[in-house]
Amino acid sequence: MKNFLYRIALCVALFVLIPLIITLLAQGSGKDYVGKLSEEGQEKQDLGLDEDMLIGIVANEIAVTSEPEAMKAQAVIARTNCLRAIQNGENLPEGLTKSEMMRLWGSENFTEYYSQLENCIEATKGVAITYGGSYIQADFHAASAGYTRNAQEVYENEDFPYLKLVDSRSDITSPDFFKVIFYTTEEFLQTAQSFFAEDMQGKTAGEILAAFGITSRDGADYVTGVTIGEKTYSGEEIRLAFGWNSSCFYLREVDGEIRASTKGLGHGLGLSLYGAEAMAKSGSSYKEILKYYYSDVDFVTTVPSE
Repeated sequence: MKNFLYRIALCVALFVLIPLIITLLAQGSGKDYVGKLSEEGQEKQDLGLDEDMLIGIVANEIAVTSEPEAMKAQAVIARTNCLRAIQNGENLPEGLTKSEMMRLWGSENFTEYYSQLENCIEATKGVAITYGGSYIQADFHAASAGYTRNAQEVYENEDFPYLKLVDSRSDITSPDFFKVIFYTTEEFLQTAQSFFAEDMQGKTAGEILAAFGITSRDGADYVTGVTIGEKTYSGEEIRLAFGWNSSCFYLREVDGEIRASTKGLGHGLGLSLYGAEAMAKSGSSYKEILKYYYSDVDFVTTVPSE
């Protein structure tokens, strides 16, 4: 009798469990589906990004008169940064409203330019950039100082291995590549007074610069350390305080004044907009441009969540 009941119970269990096991095997794991991102063209569940909002973001980040492939590259950058921000609970990149676009472009150009942006978003629909299964921090800038920067030298950690030094010497032809500003000693001190521990009033340009010591540069020639008195500052801190184009700067005394010369425009990390434009004009696709400026990355295609 016991054997008979045992056999009945076993049959019932198999009848219930076998279809369930087959179903699970057929469907696969949702976690695996979301996490497998190593191959180009694989899909990844969307985090709730409205593609239409990318139009205003891209309009705020790149000139609408740029080459189509350069604009497509920027669309992918904007999408990637939005998805990363959503995933990390951070603020989305800033975008322009339609009224701001109309003021910027003029009402006579609005329809044409807006349509161009829509086409770039549609042509790259869902495409985002990942490294090691995570959305990258897709940094970009207007023009490099000839080479983009290695993030490891800037941040001194391994968090952004895809932001490496890349040859971008096409940026040399950018109108923003080189800039020179002259300061009287009074003008220079007025801006730099918060950095100096000692009173520098009445000092010559040479004496001021002697106290304003550039101590280190990275592989792309951007200043990474400045020692003033007993304190050390980053090149970016100095650049932002003076409003210079980049932290690839040089200081020199010329006829009693202080000459500040800079190369490049922006922080120098990631994609160079000017370099991307040059690549697009030479026939590179948007994916080739992105692969060039972001090392060892993959592309994934986001799909709506179910």
